[in-house]
Amino acid sequence: MGQHIDEETYQIVIEEDLIRKVSDTENNFIERKTVNDTRGWLETAVAFANSCPVGQPGILYVGADNNGEIKKQADGYDFEKLQRSISGRIREAWPPIYFASHILKKNNLEFVAVVIYGSPKRPHFSGRALVRIGPETRDASEEEYDKLIAQRSSKVYFLQKLIGETVYWQQIGYQEGNNNGKLTDCNQFFATVDMGQYSKCFPIDWITILFDPPNKRYQLIVSKR
Repeated sequence: MGQHIDEETYQIVIEEDLIRKVSDTENNFIERKTVNDTRGWLETAVAFANSCPVGQPGILYVGADNNGEIKKQADGYDFEKLQRSISGRIREAWPPIYFASHILKKNNLEFVAVVIYGSPKRPHFSGRALVRIGPETRDASEEEYDKLIAQRSSKVYFLQKLIGETVYWQQIGYQEGNNNGKLTDCNQFFATVDMGQYSKCFPIDWITILFDPPNKRYQLIVSKR
């Protein structure tokens, strides 16, 4: 099993459906890979998590060919070991992907079906994001990863460059007020300004950025959309 989630959000797929769908060659959210295609397992899982509607399943079959025929493995083949290998490979994705795997049998032949759900945490990547902290390279934490994604927003990216600088803010139309303060944090959701005695957080979508040439400072005009 992948990461813990609220299962009410996700469509439950029963094993009878998984067996029946192994031969469905018309479904865009069904993929089949060999028992040796470890890279393909991961790439397919990431693609499903990024592309399936949130909470809806894509199915990866391991041990079936493109026509939906189950491939016979050598006598004594360890399908539980295969299942663990598939799970381990998919867990390399970042952020973690929610999935469930099943060992199934059709026509007396075993195979593995992995259900991967469209993810609300997309985009996912087939490996962890790396960041440089001081003299070392390490895996990004989830918070650091979120900040990297947030930088794709030009407004967030610009505000993050102003962290540590004094800005003038003016809130209009909703809890009106204004002051000078130091911009101390910014993510994809809100910016934080510290006035010394108190701090305020403003939703990114409410902020318009201006520049005040006489005072050589940036202004944040905050208006509820």
